[in-house]
Amino acid sequence: MDIYEIDAASNTGVDNIRDVIDRVQYPPVIGKYKIFIIDEVHMLSQGAFNALLKTLEEPPPHVIFIFATTEVNKLLPTILSRVQRFDFKRLTISQIASRLRYICEQEHINASDETLEIFAEKADGSMRDGLTYFDQAYAFTGSEMDADSVRSVLGIPPTELFFELIQAIEGHNLKGCFQMVDKAVNRGIEFAPLLDGFGKFLRNLIYSRLDAFSPDDLNISAELYAKYKETATSLSNGDLLRISKMLIDLQAQIRYSSNPRLLVETTFARMAWLDRLTDLRRALAAINDPKSAADEATKKKVTEILAMPEIALPAGSSAEGDSPDNSYSEPPAYSRYEITAAWPSISASLANCGDLQFSAAINGSVLEMGDIKQTPFPLFLTYIGESEQSLPWGYQQIQEQPEYLARLKTILEDRLQTQVDLRLKARTFTSEELVSRANAQKSPFERDLDKDAILKKMVEIFGGECIFSKQLNKQIDLSTSESGEEVNDN
Repeated sequence: MDIYEIDAASNTGVDNIRDVIDRVQYPPVIGKYKIFIIDEVHMLSQGAFNALLKTLEEPPPHVIFIFATTEVNKLLPTILSRVQRFDFKRLTISQIASRLRYICEQEHINASDETLEIFAEKADGSMRDGLTYFDQAYAFTGSEMDADSVRSVLGIPPTELFFELIQAIEGHNLKGCFQMVDKAVNRGIEFAPLLDGFGKFLRNLIYSRLDAFSPDDLNISAELYAKYKETATSLSNGDLLRISKMLIDLQAQIRYSSNPRLLVETTFARMAWLDRLTDLRRALAAINDPKSAADEATKKKVTEILAMPEIALPAGSSAEGDSPDNSYSEPPAYSRYEITAAWPSISASLANCGDLQFSAAINGSVLEMGDIKQTPFPLFLTYIGESEQSLPWGYQQIQEQPEYLARLKTILEDRLQTQVDLRLKARTFTSEELVSRANAQKSPFERDLDKDAILKKMVEIFGGECIFSKQLNKQIDLSTSESGEEVNDN
């Protein structure tokens, strides 16, 4: 008599809350407290929340409010600040199975541990759902429960089907994929739970392989966890991620398909048909490096793939899905012919490497190359000065910090995808470089004086100076007018 439960999903208005407030003032009839339970409390309207605030600020000593919600983020801060919050977690498989084992003992029901784990996994952390599934199966099987009967009642695909499927995919066995689908159909398994089950299977397979979660975290037994780790070892993490993406696409398409079985079968067959992923960076390195241990057939195959018009791979990218380099954007790769011209861009990008002294030491350097056909590829980090005594500051820093040169060597090998022999070099400007350097420092007006003797003479006679300059979009021949007549300079 002292407990009132309100469904806020259907009683969202101010009037409903006012009815609660009217009941609050009366003391409990039997117990010590009067309890008000508001389920789905986040569904209350703004006005209903405001009407409840005064009562929450100064509740009578005999009243306890219990708010239940699955979306705490939708509650107003003014409500959250006036209550104590308790977050309830999902039960583990072992906890649900243990409770079901107790019920079986009390009711004299024979059920194996595997059978109870099926209920616990299907319950997905909810004891109430687990009991509901248990009641459904008990009505069908009676006091003798076995795993196959329970799976049949609940429409759950056996895990063995997924192990068969992943092994067929690993072995490029298209026939095995079709047979697995046929087995599932003969068992009366719908495609939606079949694909959901395979998705959970792939998730557990990846997580167990990475040791990211314990068996309890994944809600699976220790024996099954060990079996996951030993399954499909030739499939890389990148392969599994690609298969998962194909599965997600299949789940989105199947609801619109007029022939879902064919769609499922052909998608599983495509998973098995695809070649395994390889590290494209290693393959490119094998092509660029004449002394690579890679066999000629492999080089030829990779070259043919890269020549296909439908293949559009970003420079420096890796096809290996589980490569650690995929955690950031790959830098662009360059050929041996391009690397020296690209050096200003590369050295500028090193300004963001986080090591200011290293990036400052590289600044102002020039990259020169030796024999382009030689391996390791000879490169020279060159510093140029007007004399040997006026070499840039960075040259001395590279000399004093040998690790800088080693770091640069790694960077250049990453960009070139081949071995590099990097050395430090210093030289003075050549006469041509000095002239070019001097011209580069001149203004456009000064360069015009050098080119045009008449302009230079006029400046000397009249003491002219450049006030401002403007670049013309089109060269104008001042010797003729628009009509073609000679212009009178006077």
